[in-house]
Amino acid sequence: MRKTSWALCAAAAGSAVAVLAVPTVTTDRSHGDTAVTSITVNDGKPVLLGPAKAAAFPLVVRARDGSGIRAVDPVGVWGPNYGVLKVGAMRCTAGPGTESVCRGTVTVDPVKKEIFNDEAGTWFVDLQVTANDGDRFVGKATGGFSLKRAAKLSGSGVPATATAGQRIAVQGWLARSFWTDNRFHGYKDGVAYLQFRAEGSHRWTTVARAVSAASGTVKASVKVTGPGDFQWYAPGDKWTGDAVSREMPVRTR
Repeated sequence: MRKTSWALCAAAAGSAVAVLAVPTVTTDRSHGDTAVTSITVNDGKPVLLGPAKAAAFPLVVRARDGSGIRAVDPVGVWGPNYGVLKVGAMRCTAGPGTESVCRGTVTVDPVKKEIFNDEAGTWFVDLQVTANDGDRFVGKATGGFSLKRAAKLSGSGVPATATAGQRIAVQGWLARSFWTDNRFHGYKDGVAYLQFRAEGSHRWTTVARAVSAASGTVKASVKVTGPGDFQWYAPGDKWTGDAVSREMPVRTR
């Protein structure tokens, strides 16, 4: 059954899991001089979630108050289509100065149907920070991060040896996570670039662009200009992670 907002607005007292809510964690208001200076999820990198493996990634909240920070609780992590994720208890360490650093872990398991395909995209963090003197900061959508469907990309069709100037047909298969059945499936209308790196060089140059078919296949016809390596690269988008194929070497006669 899909998650609904009303069912996620409370947690048992003493639970190690923070309260989850969509989209707000509390009806309380901020008061006093407590402030959040930063919220970082997954070290600032997009979360690329595969189809069948649970993931855990860090949530770090930096907050300040002259009396010190007592707790960051409750915390809500929410996304598109009423998506919510579990957040472990936040643990705070004082310093430097009036700032405290509070750390917790966000978890998600696609096999347990804790996330669905249409919940990929931009996610947000709601939270309440309480200081030792009773001051409080309440933030709605105070932080944000990207949670994307992991992708993978294969490549084939590059001969081991070719003649300089010879035209070759290079294929690939672009796929992404389907959290519905916990498998990778072909990704339609994804953009992929065929790149070439000349022997002895460290620079990849795009030599062709392709849009994946309904099956996820990509194709390009290019000339071999000399020895080196080909690869497919897909930059992804708001909902899908990037991917790169294995390197496909070619030598020239």
